Amino acid sequence: MRLVIKEKEYDFIFGYGFIKEMNRRYSVTEQGLTMKMGMETILSNFLNKDVETLVEMLKVANSTETPKVSEIAIADYIEENGSEQVFDDVLEELKKSEFTKLKTNQLLEELQKR
Repeated sequence: MRLVIKEKEYDFIFGYGFIKEMNRRYSVTEQGLTMKMGMETILSNFLNKDVETLVEMLKVANSTETPKVSEIAIADYIEENGSEQVFDDVLEELKKSEFTKLKTNQLLEELQKR
């Protein structure tokens, strides 16, 4: 996914680096067992249209790419352009990536059943 922020192009990849970082941030260790809860945590907040989560996801998705974009620049972009289209674009990327599509589609199916 590519966004033009302040007249500069930035790539956002929801690949292995993305999922690895999210799992690092959102792991739960209990009785010596570590549960990697990255996708479960961020998807719940993301699908509830939490803009802070959207910014975090974009920042992490860009962290493996060059050039790097700042969190403030992402937030400014969303403020200037609105969040709806960005949420839609990120969701489409999550559905396509080999590293995120399984859990994304599973959670979407569960939500449709409710």
